[in-house]
Amino acid sequence: MKRPHRSADRLVVALDFLTPNDALTMARHLRGVVRTVKVGSVLFTAAGPRVLQRLRALGFGVMLDLKFLDIPSTVELSCRAAVCQRVSMLTVHAHGAPQMLRAAVKGVREEARRLGVSRPLVLGVTVLTSVQAMSRKGVQSQVLSLAARVRQAGCDGVVASAHEARALRRRFGTALTILCPGIRPSGAATGDPSTRSARSESSRAKSRDDQQRVMTPAKALTAGADFLVVGRPITTARNPRTAAQTLLREMEAVDAC
Repeated sequence: MKRPHRSADRLVVALDFLTPNDALTMARHLRGVVRTVKVGSVLFTAAGPRVLQRLRALGFGVMLDLKFLDIPSTVELSCRAAVCQRVSMLTVHAHGAPQMLRAAVKGVREEARRLGVSRPLVLGVTVLTSVQAMSRKGVQSQVLSLAARVRQAGCDGVVASAHEARALRRRFGTALTILCPGIRPSGAATGDPSTRSARSESSRAKSRDDQQRVMTPAKALTAGADFLVVGRPITTARNPRTAAQTLLREMEAVDAC
């Protein structure tokens, strides 16, 4: 998978739903606007590989975000299984041993070659955006160290907060793809109705408590992010399609510069 050039290729929408029906309904709302969706542990546990197939049938690229962390042979087999599902991206924990990371890359490359398909990007998850930084320099140092491990193992890129994107780009140039979760559109702070959830203010605030290190799309792209992951600002909006389009316009303003 090549580095994206257009805003629509840079946006990944997280489908964190408990049922496949809810996820597929949301995907249909976003069809034609969003090109890639993320399936994490919630939806995959609820629906399994079948939901990946159904999302792909709707025309979406799928990022499988299961953050594999296990012994090397298990991770290799898990990555081979992901390739069989034709996902476009998958995640492994960068905290895993170098042997595990290399096994993930080996599994992806060999299985893609065996099947004659494009291989998914292997992205190492560094420090979660839910981790509240006690020391920004300390978190940045840890992210850079994990990124170096990921690169040495042959992975394609990292998952990291946009707060570390500039340092990652400065250290690794274009050698690593950078995917940033914890993105909050600027309209969410100004009361843009397209990004406003139908839930109460208190429940919306509670849902954001687990995302500590957030950034707007424009700032994240300017810092060096290749992909942006957005979930609730789109999926809990009154009109998810409009919310996605608003966010894409914000991204396009940066890409046009």
